[in-house]
Amino acid sequence: MSYEAQQPAQEKKISVELTWNEALALTGVRFPQNHQLEVDAMHKIKRQMEEQFIDRRKDLQ
Repeated sequence: MSYEAQQPAQEKKISVELTWNEALALTGVRFPQNHQLEVDAMHKIKRQMEEQFIDRRKDLQ
């Protein structure tokens, strides 16, 4: 059985705490002096997705 068949993508949710400026950077607002805001925000999201994916795999085993 494929992973998609187990649970539709629209039902999966994650929670990530971002600063106001990180959230703005992800919406497309540019911070020429601090491109790191967008990079940090994307890293937080990716890290949380990886953590939840690992947790779900442990639950399945």
